[in-house]
Amino acid sequence: MPNLKNNEFQMISDILLELYSMNDLKEIEHHFLMNVRALIPYNQSNFRAVSPDSGEVLKDGTVFIDTDAAMIPVFFHNIEPEKNYLKNLFNYRESIVYNETDLLDEDVRKNTEFYRDYLLPQKIPYSCGIILIEEEKLIGVISIFRSREWGDFTEKELFILNIFKNHLTKIIMRCLQRQKQTIVFEDSNLTPREREIAEMIFSDVPNFNIAQMLYISANTLKKHSSNIYKKLGVSSRNQLRQMLSEIGDMGEES
Repeated sequence: MPNLKNNEFQMISDILLELYSMNDLKEIEHHFLMNVRALIPYNQSNFRAVSPDSGEVLKDGTVFIDTDAAMIPVFFHNIEPEKNYLKNLFNYRESIVYNETDLLDEDVRKNTEFYRDYLLPQKIPYSCGIILIEEEKLIGVISIFRSREWGDFTEKELFILNIFKNHLTKIIMRCLQRQKQTIVFEDSNLTPREREIAEMIFSDVPNFNIAQMLYISANTLKKHSSNIYKKLGVSSRNQLRQMLSEIGDMGEES
C-alpha cells in the first residue's frame, strides 16, 4: 500500500468533509474535481452523474474542467455504449477505480476512436478515473486526463482515488435520491415549508427539534405534518420516511 504524507491525509479529509456538507450535484462534482487536483495533477477532467433508472448521463449533472467546448461533443460521441471500451466495468457490483493503460494493450488502445479523436488531438494520452456503482447500477463516472509530459497515473494516485470512491458513491447516490424526492414534492404541491419539514422527517429529525429549528409551535408542526401526509398519501411519519427511502424503486417501476 502506498504511503501518504500527513498533509495528504488531511487534504483528503478536508475534501470529504466539504463534500458531505453539500447538496447540489454539480457543486459536489466541481468541488471534487478542483480539489483532487492538488493530490492528482491533471490537464483536464469531467464528472458525469448517471440516472440509475435509465443509465443515461444527466445533462444537469455533468461538469467539465479545462475542456475545450468544441471537444465535448466528441467526448460524448465516443462514450456511446457501442464505442465505450469501459462499458465492461459498468457491470461490476461496486465502484471501481481504473487506469486506462491497464485495461488495454497499448497498440489496441491507440487504435480506438476515443484515443484517435479525443485523446491524441488534445495531447492527453493518459486517462484514469472512477466508475461509481450503487446496488449494481451505474450512477456516475469520473474521468481524469493528462499529458505525456506529466506521465501515466501512479499507484499512489490510484490509491487516493480508491479512498474517495465509496464516499463519492454514497454522496452522489444521496443527491440522485434527493432529486427524485424533489420531483415527488413538486408533483404533490408541497409548500416550501412543508417540503422543508418533509426533508427533516426523512432525515429522522425529532418533531421537537424540527419545531425548535423552524421557530414554530408543536401545534403548527402537527398541522403541517398532517397536510404533508395527506398530499403524499401516507398516514404517519414512519410511512413518509419509508416512501421517500423507496423512491429509487418507485422510479424503476414507472
